[in-house]
Amino acid sequence: MSLFDLIMKGGVLMIPISLCSVFALGIIVERAIHFRKAGGNANRLKEKLEPLIIGNKVSEGRLLCEESGGVISSVFRVALQELQREPDMSQPVEDEIEVTRRVIDEELQVSILPALEKHLNALDTLARGTPLLGLLGTVLGMIKVFFTIGIGQSVPDPSVLAKGIGLALITTAAGLIVAIPAFFTHRYFMGKVDYHLEEAQKAKGWLLAQLAKRRLITMAG
Repeated sequence: MSLFDLIMKGGVLMIPISLCSVFALGIIVERAIHFRKAGGNANRLKEKLEPLIIGNKVSEGRLLCEESGGVISSVFRVALQELQREPDMSQPVEDEIEVTRRVIDEELQVSILPALEKHLNALDTLARGTPLLGLLGTVLGMIKVFFTIGIGQSVPDPSVLAKGIGLALITTAAGLIVAIPAFFTHRYFMGKVDYHLEEAQKAKGWLLAQLAKRRLITMAG
């Protein structure tokens, strides 16, 4: 029996299970591409950005961040945009650092985190819901088999009974085939979200240290 025959004989619930598999695969591919782009090269960006910040070349640093990709470049970009908007070096360094910290935290919550978590709730729903569809299909198939046995006048053929039960179990197997990879990839992507947020917090600390260093060099000069 071919895979197509199994799908056709699995019952009407194989249609939503098949659709769930398509949606899950689409989300997995899209998120894999997104997280690949979200990485960037943070160390190289820091090396290029440090002399620009120390030299008070904020606009050039912002352009560098815009040309770079990844979560870290987004963190640096919004911070440098704020510094470019408020170039007053006479304000206390504590105020400058606090404003920069607030801007970065807001960017993380409003923009970066939602972008990282996009579609992950849907993937989690597919991982949890598809086995239930498969189980429902199996239960309905078993009910059909036993009703057939109940209305029969003779002892049912064991081979026919086994075939009917086997077909009823197809939907459960199909649901698990979709749900298992969806579950593990969802956990993997959530780990990537935590990793990028942790790296963003480290980048924030690095940037605030560079701002303090810039102010000390400016005051010493």
